[in-house]
Amino acid sequence: MAGQPTKYRPQYCEKLITHMSEGFSYESFAGLISCSLSSLYNWEESHPEFLEAKKTGFEKNRLFYEALGIAAMQGEPSNSAIWIFNMKNRFPKQWRDKHDVESTNVNLNASVAKPDETTSQEKLADTLKAILNRD
Repeated sequence: MAGQPTKYRPQYCEKLITHMSEGFSYESFAGLISCSLSSLYNWEESHPEFLEAKKTGFEKNRLFYEALGIAAMQGEPSNSAIWIFNMKNRFPKQWRDKHDVESTNVNLNASVAKPDETTSQEKLADTLKAILNRD
């Protein structure tokens, strides 16, 4: 028993890129062509050219919104709070307030000199004197 024939059409690739380059989301494309979002996800897996169109569409979408931001910085009327909110939600990897930084060579067992210990300060002073007195 076979399922319904697919609604996929090769021309959807270019149509998706155009749709997203006008600021619309990938998900809203399902509404534009009257299909379900799960169909779009299925097409990504079964039609590599559609997945590539989605990736291109996302880059065109980012370009659209960055152009709006640049226009706002140049004096075009806009709402910067809405723009920032949109960018953070649409492009969360690139537009985050918090960035996690990982370091692998950190010595967490480093000793800290107590206030009454001046030996490290004396050693530093001696080292600096030696460096400055070299010929």
